[in-house]
Amino acid sequence: MREIKFRVYDKISKQKYGAEEFKQHPLKDFELEHYVIFQFTGFKDKNGNEIFEGDNLTDVVETDEGKINSKQKVFWNEPTGSWHLDNSFDQDTTSSNELWIELNYFEYEILT
Repeated sequence: MREIKFRVYDKISKQKYGAEEFKQHPLKDFELEHYVIFQFTGFKDKNGNEIFEGDNLTDVVETDEGKINSKQKVFWNEPTGSWHLDNSFDQDTTSSNELWIELNYFEYEILT
């Protein structure tokens, strides 16, 4: 059974909080629109860091100009019912692959 976890992103302070940390977060000016909740995918990057929905992953890609770092966003693909990695040029989810497949073939790490 996979572990269900959430992370909260505070749009004002630009901080990420685990669920336990967020419980201790001062909420005196709490307004729901200031926060975004992301779900844990159940996967980890090459460094063992937990991958959450909305994370940007990177790996090294060989191009005609040389090696560059890619930037691809993790998202939930409703039609397939699975986590995907957006590999579209504009990062608009028009082209993606299932996250588990990408993690099997490439060494991604989370961009901070």
